[in-house]
Amino acid sequence: MARYQYGGQALIEGVLMRGRNALAVALRHPDGSIVWATERLDIGLRARRALKMPFLRGLVLLYDTLVTGTRWLVRSATVQAIALERGEAGREDEGANGDAGKGSGPGAASAGSALQMLLFAPVAWIVGAASDGDYSDPDAATARPGAAASGPDSAASRSEQGLGKGYTVAVGGMLLFSLVIGISVFFLVPLLLAQATVGRVDQGFGLQLSEGVIRVVIFIGYLLVVGQASDVRRTFQYHGAEHMSIHALEGGDPLTTESARKYPTAHPRCGTEFLVVVLLVSILAFAVIGKLPPLLLVGSRIVLVPVIAAISYELLQLGARHRRHTLVRWLWSPGIWVQKITTRQPTDDMIEVAIVSLQRALVADGAEIPAGSADYRSRPLDPADTAAAPGSSEGTVKVNTAGVDS
Repeated sequence: MARYQYGGQALIEGVLMRGRNALAVALRHPDGSIVWATERLDIGLRARRALKMPFLRGLVLLYDTLVTGTRWLVRSATVQAIALERGEAGREDEGANGDAGKGSGPGAASAGSALQMLLFAPVAWIVGAASDGDYSDPDAATARPGAAASGPDSAASRSEQGLGKGYTVAVGGMLLFSLVIGISVFFLVPLLLAQATVGRVDQGFGLQLSEGVIRVVIFIGYLLVVGQASDVRRTFQYHGAEHMSIHALEGGDPLTTESARKYPTAHPRCGTEFLVVVLLVSILAFAVIGKLPPLLLVGSRIVLVPVIAAISYELLQLGARHRRHTLVRWLWSPGIWVQKITTRQPTDDMIEVAIVSLQRALVADGAEIPAGSADYRSRPLDPADTAAAPGSSEGTVKVNTAGVDS
């Protein structure tokens, strides 16, 4: 069992796994093969210990997770779109593990659609904010400066730069759009609805409580509605695959499809708990503020979002340290309940992708892959798969290709 608690998030036809020193991504290419890439986590903003202070660290982690998650979400969609445009769907690379066409299901067919990415932008906000993390470790998302992966990865890691500049506008635009829609739908709309109903007779705690209830109903309703879309449903399946593979690692089992199948799709350390805690903390925070003029009331909902997020993160840290207590498990149980919506039973090929991602994260961290783990054939992600345009070098990505699977 790994000493460090790994976490991750689902992507378009793939899984991102966040380790101590690096993150790894594995995607099911439309040709049926599994492609992977890694990115360092112990450089730049992530390595500054001054940003790990209580309350501040939660905002830094949330920011980094949202930005990183959105970058890779866009990139995973780009892989699908470019491959399909080239007519590569349904063709299996020689030696790749899996049936031809595994990646050409309903999720792959439209994953690269810009319109679809905008329509489901709040999903990106939710998926990014709900990415799994180790809430028991203040340094969960970062590592000590200068840490390096073992073996040949250390030399190649210096060239890992994530996405190229060609993606800046797309990623920034999607992230901004997601945040605006997310804050509007989950914070401002509940306030307006509460003011238009309960606010006519009660401007006290009844108004704050009704606003919180409306916020929870909108949140759950939104997940239920978008979960009916084939692409989102497949993303929720990959979310389940991510949890099952982490369960297997933490249970001391070899990383195989059979071992992962023994575990549930829900995980007690899932970042979905973060969103649930945010909803509950917001009820108390806005109740403390009380009655304000209309404009200040709306402004408070926007300004207090980072404050609520920081407090929620610290509460999760506290809860993780005392998770063995029955009362704490009961208090955090709503996060498990919500995962019945945000996770679905994955197919075997989805679990394979999650396992490859977790194995690459372990290798990048210099950790050992559990004995008896499956060796699913995979290959490094080709920068051409994420090129901004055919024949253009803008937007291509430098990835770590050391330790290529044979």
